[in-house]
Amino acid sequence: MKSSVGMPSSISKRDWEAALKAAFGFAQFRAGQWEALQSILEGKDVLSILPTGGGKSLIYQLPSFVFETGLTIVISPLIALMKDQVDSLTARGLEAAYCNSTQDELEQIRILSRAATGKIRILYVSPERATSRSFLDLLPKFPVRLIAVDEAHCVSQWGHDFRPEYRRLYTLRNHLPASLPWVALTATATDRVKKDISDSLGLVSPVGVQGTYARPNLRFQIRFPQSEREKEADLLSILEYSNFRKLSSGKAIIYCSTRAKVDSLYELLKKSGYKIGKYHAGRTDSSREKTQDGYSSGKTNVLVATNAFGMGLDSPDVRLVLHYQVPSSLESYYQEAGRAGRDGKPSDCILFFHPSDLNVQNFLLSKEANYKGGDTLLSHVKSYATSLECRQRSLCGYFGEETEPCNQCDICLEASRTESGREAYIERERIKSEKKREKQSHEFSSEEIQNIEGLLSEYPARFGKKIVSSALRGSKSKEVLRRRLDRSSFYATLSHVPEESIQLILEKWLFEKKLLVKGQKYPKLYLANLGKNFSGKKRKSEIADQKSPSTLKKAKSSSPTKVLLNELKNFRDRTARRRKWKKFMVLQNPVLARIAEQMPDSLEELKLIKGMGESKVAQYGAEILKIVESHRF
Repeated sequence: MKSSVGMPSSISKRDWEAALKAAFGFAQFRAGQWEALQSILEGKDVLSILPTGGGKSLIYQLPSFVFETGLTIVISPLIALMKDQVDSLTARGLEAAYCNSTQDELEQIRILSRAATGKIRILYVSPERATSRSFLDLLPKFPVRLIAVDEAHCVSQWGHDFRPEYRRLYTLRNHLPASLPWVALTATATDRVKKDISDSLGLVSPVGVQGTYARPNLRFQIRFPQSEREKEADLLSILEYSNFRKLSSGKAIIYCSTRAKVDSLYELLKKSGYKIGKYHAGRTDSSREKTQDGYSSGKTNVLVATNAFGMGLDSPDVRLVLHYQVPSSLESYYQEAGRAGRDGKPSDCILFFHPSDLNVQNFLLSKEANYKGGDTLLSHVKSYATSLECRQRSLCGYFGEETEPCNQCDICLEASRTESGREAYIERERIKSEKKREKQSHEFSSEEIQNIEGLLSEYPARFGKKIVSSALRGSKSKEVLRRRLDRSSFYATLSHVPEESIQLILEKWLFEKKLLVKGQKYPKLYLANLGKNFSGKKRKSEIADQKSPSTLKKAKSSSPTKVLLNELKNFRDRTARRRKWKKFMVLQNPVLARIAEQMPDSLEELKLIKGMGESKVAQYGAEILKIVESHRF
């Protein structure tokens, strides 16, 4: 125990802010971060409740960038979470490592040896590893500065995601100095769960750091589909409306309660043309890692998953979190929904509520040993779904925080506030669904089918579903007229058919492989029996389009800033591939956008850009300035 290192507190807040800027590129601390950090520096235990995306990890990571000695041990529940955190810290120049079951015994011994000799600054371990006899015997040999318990709600039997091993973490105290500070961190905890966390970990008069639960950029909504078929139709409609076939539209997470439902939705959406991955505990470690890497790097942008996915997720551009089935608790729902919009931009959180899903959750909860209060937690979910109160206000109130109505959830946007408002809402949804089904119920004649095939044959792999259906219905929109589709003999031949019905038959043909898609970013349709040999041929109308004045004008007006931004992204992507990192670990898109806009001409100017710390400037500054200089006029 002599090797344990104290936590000096003599450094000023200004110096800590300078360290924050250098290590992470942020000019100032977020709400709650400095209060928690200051308490840790004073040797106090801390219980930090900060929202998803609120910067909890930074609280225990920053000291390792400042002090030259000492080890922070982080208890983390998921292997994927450990890997992401270690990769991110390594990219910032800090010696960090994890020790878990994915490594062989020799590798684990090497890592623990480096930790004991002070060569590793942050070590991530699972609760099972941390409480094992072999690890506890080694613990006094480590120069421990701080113990951090991440996702601390796993400690509590009254919370969600309960892990019995977390309750044994108290045994670490028998092998460490009593004065060593501990910090427990989570995004969600009721007063009952907070007390359970504090008592179970043996926190001594912990300083409570509480952030706000309000997420003003999130639009909460609940839908009440009447059947599984309606659920699937709603899901496809939501994804289609938000254009998630384009990777540039951001990312979506679809949460399910069971692995079987994850698998079936994955097949449905894959056949519908989405760049999609699936994640659940039934898959191998390598498969899950590959899925998470693909999602984080942007190769896929729609993910179907159980709640095994998401802890520590560092994807700021998630634009939709959709719960296809009812979650096990409001804590789970808030934490999972909170993975949307971490960059502060407007994002949607949609919950499908059907009573049968409560039965599924009841069954799943009944199988969990040592889990208390499952019925009560589910009753809170049901109350939330059927309440007439603002969604955001209702969620915050559950955690003990009073807020004003958000004015953008489905309840706030409802005109009626009477007792019958919920029934009226459900009735309107039912009527809308019926009208939608009517519009999709058109039975196509052989002549109508020939007209659809005719347009697709005339313009193979030229347009997507929206433009094809608009042209067939005789639309005079700019998109149709600019492409001269009004000159086609098939134009307006289906003016009497609802657009929904045309799009539905196109979806059906895609599913049946009668219709294929060319291109990923802008998917375009062609009939399978045409093959792919048409791609190099140019029709007269296509050549005419290429030479049209509007096209030439558009080509000439390409923004210099956009060109520079694309080159900066190419540099970032090359660097990420070379180092085998995820793109955001090198430089995030908002930082690149600021560089392209401001065009710094020195390393000092580059340092002033938000998101560029000293370590980033040292690693990439010279190359960035070289790229910027090549774009000056």
